[in-house]
Amino acid sequence: MTRASDQYDELLASYLDDDDRITLYEYLAALDFSLRFTMLCTAAAMYDRDPQQVNIGRAPGFGGYLAYLRTARSMLGSTSGTQHAHVIGLVQQTLDVVRAYRSGSPEFATLEKLRNHANHGGPMPAGPARDELAKQVQEALSGITAAVHDFLDGASVDVAAGATDQSFRRPTLRWSNRSLALWPFICADDLDRWCLYAQYTSQQPVYIRPGRSDVRVPGRDEDLVAAMNDARTAKREDAEFAVFVEGLRTDLAGFRDPDYELHHYEAGGVVTFFWMQRREAGAEERVDSFRIGPGEERQWLAEGNKWLRYASFLRHITNWPIVARRVRQYLQGLELQMLNEEQTLLGWSRPTNLQIEPTVQMTDLGGSQRVGNPMPFTDLMRDIDRRLEVRGPQTQVYFVAGEAGIGKTRALLKTTLNRARTVEEEPDDLHTSDQAPLFLYVRSTGLDDLQKAIGSAVVDVPNVNDDAVRTLCRNGLMAVFIDGFDELRGGVGYGDALSSLRTWIADLGGRGVIVVSARSSYYLSQYRSDLQNNAQNMDLSVAHRVALVQRWTDDQLHDFLGQCGVDPQALDEIPPEDRDLLRLPFFAKVYVEAYRPLPAPDAHPGKGISDELPDLVLDQYISREAMKLTVGADQPPLISVDELRNLFQVVAELMAVEHERLVTVAELELAATVAIDNEDLDQRRGLRRRLTALCGMAVTTAGNERRFAFSHELFYDYFLADAMLASMTDGKIRQVVGALGLSEWRTATVKRIVRRAPDATLEALRAANGQAGMLSERRGVAFRANVGALWSALVEQSGRLGNETIQDATFESLDLVGTNCQFVRFQGCRFQKLSMPPASAWEISLKDCEVDTLEVRTRSADLSGMRDAVASTFSQIVTAGVLSDTPREVSAALRTLGVDLPSQPEKGEPSLLAEAALYYLGKIVDRGDTLVVERDHTVADGHAPWTRRYGLWPEFVKLLERSGAATLAQIQAGGQRKFRVRFQALPIALLQRDTELEPVARFWGMAEA
Repeated sequence: MTRASDQYDELLASYLDDDDRITLYEYLAALDFSLRFTMLCTAAAMYDRDPQQVNIGRAPGFGGYLAYLRTARSMLGSTSGTQHAHVIGLVQQTLDVVRAYRSGSPEFATLEKLRNHANHGGPMPAGPARDELAKQVQEALSGITAAVHDFLDGASVDVAAGATDQSFRRPTLRWSNRSLALWPFICADDLDRWCLYAQYTSQQPVYIRPGRSDVRVPGRDEDLVAAMNDARTAKREDAEFAVFVEGLRTDLAGFRDPDYELHHYEAGGVVTFFWMQRREAGAEERVDSFRIGPGEERQWLAEGNKWLRYASFLRHITNWPIVARRVRQYLQGLELQMLNEEQTLLGWSRPTNLQIEPTVQMTDLGGSQRVGNPMPFTDLMRDIDRRLEVRGPQTQVYFVAGEAGIGKTRALLKTTLNRARTVEEEPDDLHTSDQAPLFLYVRSTGLDDLQKAIGSAVVDVPNVNDDAVRTLCRNGLMAVFIDGFDELRGGVGYGDALSSLRTWIADLGGRGVIVVSARSSYYLSQYRSDLQNNAQNMDLSVAHRVALVQRWTDDQLHDFLGQCGVDPQALDEIPPEDRDLLRLPFFAKVYVEAYRPLPAPDAHPGKGISDELPDLVLDQYISREAMKLTVGADQPPLISVDELRNLFQVVAELMAVEHERLVTVAELELAATVAIDNEDLDQRRGLRRRLTALCGMAVTTAGNERRFAFSHELFYDYFLADAMLASMTDGKIRQVVGALGLSEWRTATVKRIVRRAPDATLEALRAANGQAGMLSERRGVAFRANVGALWSALVEQSGRLGNETIQDATFESLDLVGTNCQFVRFQGCRFQKLSMPPASAWEISLKDCEVDTLEVRTRSADLSGMRDAVASTFSQIVTAGVLSDTPREVSAALRTLGVDLPSQPEKGEPSLLAEAALYYLGKIVDRGDTLVVERDHTVADGHAPWTRRYGLWPEFVKLLERSGAATLAQIQAGGQRKFRVRFQALPIALLQRDTELEPVARFWGMAEA
């Protein structure tokens, strides 16, 4: 019989060249062989123990060898007093050698990383550095070879015949007092050369035979195939478990030390991971087991062999109470910073923690479908909690929208801070499932991208980084609240509204919740447009809701004033326009600060008011900042109040051009040269140096570049308005028209312009007619939105709309009820909402216009004065609260209201399926949500009642499939199998019947057949 160690050495030598200089790659190949041999000897011991519990991989590789050895070590038992003690000793020595390896180069920090890098064609260092790597691998190889020699010491190889003459022979290691059969993992050919199992493919095992030729040989005999079928990891027909394992790998990647790879082992429906967790004090080795338990619940094997919910595992490895505490401390710091800024930057007398709970109105992304009545902000949070409890099928994005000063930031910060306190105070009990998720507030102002913004929010949270936050969000333990996302540096919210958010939505994989504070309706429209235009190219599973923060009611305003010690009756002396502004929390606080003499208890806040509230705020702001631009306590300011006002107006214009609310010091200096009408700032001695004392210069970036920002976003709105008003005063109407396309103006800017200069605004709007078509797409969108907003504000303020032509405007809402209308021609306009007056003493043309929602408040309304209306351009009509939203209902409603619709050509009635398809596609385009359906093609989202109209939704989905306009891609979510509708033709192209596209032509041809 042959000595086993001699046969092993002969095989090892076939990997190493006979020359004196052995390459690094040869050492790595020999190392791979040695680990494979060790694993197969271990598998033989496992087979001897229980053939059904071997679970060797179908194609084990370097990482698979190590994972298998770690699993076998625990399953075979301790090294003393067992029949496989010698195998366990081999495994332990081998793992010790692997663990002891260290390289000075981070990319080669472990043997596995080095081997994978080399195996995938990665470049290797040259010269002495490569020689050093080869030496380190040689030392590891020598260590494992020594372990194998210890294991084989005293053993000989006994080879028995196979079942047939064509079968592999069966080698057995024999010692004086024990034996180990190596078959079916190591076999022998007819020359007694060892063949080592490599992989299982094409229904049979394949072996490698080290040597000069014929290195891969299949194992075909029935006994061998049957034995390997027992020993190998079964191929799962149900892909759910494979997805479960892959999801675990993705989750653990957020917590693992990057120098160590993840390895796992599957057996009996349980997957065990061997990994190194990243810790502040260094990497910590962990072994964690998981399964899909009863009711498809994902479970973790905790101490005491108790299966707990997977969320308990995540709370355990993150030290959840510490995470909650650090998040609470971070949010408290932000709250304190905000209160201090109110004192130091806004000049308010004292910080206040008074909080009037805001209300929100829920709508879909298109804004056409309002969901229920306005509800308290806490109800929105409950809705988020409920959504976090559900695993898929869509990531839910909530946009919290509203005008500047309405209190979005304070509401989000207060809510997230309260939640952090709640979670911190909960008992640290892994066995309970009734624990609230954390809300992580992320402030994005001044940062380049979302990853940096989130990273900055958890920089002081141990064991949690941006990747870990994604894991926690995917699994319902956390939701991110991103404030000011559309104000990220570089204008990410405008150039591609989806860009940063798209990556996060994709990483959440149809799970979790993202809350985004969107200050601009322009951002929302761009986001929706990007969704429509990229539907073919994005594998996103996402649904959207918009929470419109409402202005305070009179009761809420009176409540706030009462808490501040102000008599609400004082409001009677305030002009109506300013009284309405007080329903914005920012101005309510301004009113309290500006008009309440302190500490006189009998002060009357309303007396002596002559200026508008915005002017009082701006005057105080400018005067305070001018005092900072001095060279000494006794010296006058280096810049006058009027010059500083002009400087801020120029800064606001620069911000509008760049689509961000920050400017550099260089841009600030440029604005100063314009303001003082002198290109040499040094003519004002000390001014250049003192500019950085302005309030907003506290904003910095990662590169320590100082940036200027206004103390409150409303200041940007008002200074931009004043810049436009100054141009109007100077007769530069064309300059104002050009500025309409730079960026969308928010409500405060629009209303201030119209309030101060209605005649000049009307002149500018008349000059803007016909200009939108000459602009780029992006500028055209802003231009149309600004034109629509200015017309809406003019109508609201004046109560009349005369003989006008209005072209290429986009209206969020145009309310003509109570307006004195004459003959108005709208051409190429779009209305999200158009409210019509009930009487017909007017004439309105809607040539080439689109109307999302037409509102008529009485059933007896007479719209016979409406001209050029086409039923297909109206998405829905609300008549006295009654909704009509199918094509037939819309046509009928318009005719009932007296609208003279053009007669239809003699084409016959469209099929009901074609009409339903038109309706469904309109909703899909409007909402922007990913479509997810069940196996029977019914929609998986129970909150989409529009899919039940016509009763033809399943037929519509089947039509999309049959025509090639869409395919169904299975996704993983709780419960029954679900499928995402993946469009092969853009929904907007289908809706517009772009029959030059083949799938579109097929779809409509089949729908109308």
